[in-house]
Amino acid sequence: MSSSSFCFESVLSLILKDQPLSDALKHYGYGTAGFRFKASIMDGLMVRVGLLSILLLLETPSSEDMGIMITASHNDESYNGVKLARPDGSMLTPSQEDFLTAWVNENDAEKWKRLLEDKTESLRTNQPCSDSERTLHLGRDTRIHSPHLSLLCCQGAQACVDALAVNSNVRILDHGVLTTPMLHHIVLHSNPQYLPSYITPRPSRNGYIQTFAEAYVYLMKHGESVGGGTTINALYVDGACGVGHQAVKELTLAIQDLLEENDGQSGSLIGTVISAHNGPGDGPLNLDCGSEHVQKQLLPPIWYDGTPTTTLDYCCALDGDADRIVFFGQDTASPSTVSKGDEDGDVETPKGQLTHLLDGDKIAILIAHVLKEKLNDVPDGSPTMGIVQTAYANGASTKYVESTLNLPVKVAKTGVKHLHHAAVENFDIGIYFEANGHGTVVFSKAFEEFAIKQQQNCNNSFFVKLHQLINPAVGDALCDMLLVDFLLKSALGGWTLQQWNDMYQDLPSRMLKVKVQDRSIIRCNDNETECIEPDTVQPLLQQAMSTVNQGRTFIRPSGTEDVVRVYAEAATREEADTLAALAAQIVYDTCNGVGDRPSASSF
Repeated sequence: MSSSSFCFESVLSLILKDQPLSDALKHYGYGTAGFRFKASIMDGLMVRVGLLSILLLLETPSSEDMGIMITASHNDESYNGVKLARPDGSMLTPSQEDFLTAWVNENDAEKWKRLLEDKTESLRTNQPCSDSERTLHLGRDTRIHSPHLSLLCCQGAQACVDALAVNSNVRILDHGVLTTPMLHHIVLHSNPQYLPSYITPRPSRNGYIQTFAEAYVYLMKHGESVGGGTTINALYVDGACGVGHQAVKELTLAIQDLLEENDGQSGSLIGTVISAHNGPGDGPLNLDCGSEHVQKQLLPPIWYDGTPTTTLDYCCALDGDADRIVFFGQDTASPSTVSKGDEDGDVETPKGQLTHLLDGDKIAILIAHVLKEKLNDVPDGSPTMGIVQTAYANGASTKYVESTLNLPVKVAKTGVKHLHHAAVENFDIGIYFEANGHGTVVFSKAFEEFAIKQQQNCNNSFFVKLHQLINPAVGDALCDMLLVDFLLKSALGGWTLQQWNDMYQDLPSRMLKVKVQDRSIIRCNDNETECIEPDTVQPLLQQAMSTVNQGRTFIRPSGTEDVVRVYAEAATREEADTLAALAAQIVYDTCNGVGDRPSASSF
């Protein structure tokens, strides 16, 4: 038996016998969130993902790196997940997702052996003398099972490296605990050909911290206001009891050091005092805290390390892996109570009420508002700019962008990968956020040339520094936190959350779910704003919309269960609820609903 055949047999034994794929599910699908399931069934999956990641890495051009992030984001502690990052820091292409999904679910030993043999032959033919090194970067969040799953992923990756005899060409680098955006930053900065000339490659955790701290400090020190308001002093950060908490602390220290280094004085004189709360161990991950809780439940988080006794005017909440953020204000004068689980059972914990909630739509429009003002001061030839939304974006936000800001809006299919693609394809400055606070700004080559000319010919470094402050690869809660703070405190001269919120008022909305026998009978158009099949549904929805003021509703099938999601908005709360009930009834009646027929009295 040849050495390669022996290694192939070793790989086959690993994935089919030693660490087989759990039979808890019939099929494991890779979606926008990657593979995400209960951690208890993921051992065999992780080994296969590690192995297949090496195959994808070897398909990249010479010397390009890729990455793997182990996290389940906003889900509770019992879940975990894994997703890959391409060399430019972006998410996988559809064909790469299909490849991963097909082979993760494959249990035929002969097919696996042929895959490895074909890859070995391809390497001999296409890269016979290649000595270029590629690196597979790994990161993980703070979940208790993440270290174990990371080791299994590395085991699968190393088994593939050994089997293909590419030990001298492939490195597996485990960075330990990272936020998801940190992993994407490291991958992007490890492939500097994808960076503009004015961003220095810094492919490490500390490089991430320094990159964004430096850009923030520069903008805060050199910012020119386009508005006016009341100074904001402190920002309270809810870290969701996850990985973002420590990163906020490191970022805050780096900002303070830079300010003191430049001025020999306390950083708080210029930068906002950032106060990090809810770290790992303070409370259960994502339970009654974090961006998902604040945005969906419309409640402040539990501050597990001590409930504030005063009203908090300026707060933000991250999610479990720090790629989402929402801003809010909290009034503790009129506390409500929520159930908090602990070792002794449920106890009642006092909480305040939200005074404001600024979600992803509000963040996108704040960014666009300031950039529009900045671009208005630039002579002809400024880059194009627009906002990408999903059908879930509140209609009031779309109207504000189109009518007040006079900017184009593109509506993309739900899922951040679809928004990212639409932003890149349509605009030089593409701003995209989902309502849940996941989003970023992407920049074209034309923008990069524009920013360099502004810096060199007009002594205007704003656009260069803005690009340096933004993580273009993926939604990044920490970058978005610093960006919003700069926009409010410096660019807008000290806006409060109230002033930000007053830009426009959201229409009341309602989201429902309807159980159906088979969700596959429902098909929507590309951006999910209309139902195509069954063909009787959309006319009925149009008729329902006409019965209320400013009515808008759409439906879309769930990607994971036999459920249809319904969204409705209208001029008043009563009308929004009425429209949602009508739409849910239409789905139930025309799409083989299961259980009780929906009614307005159900909410």
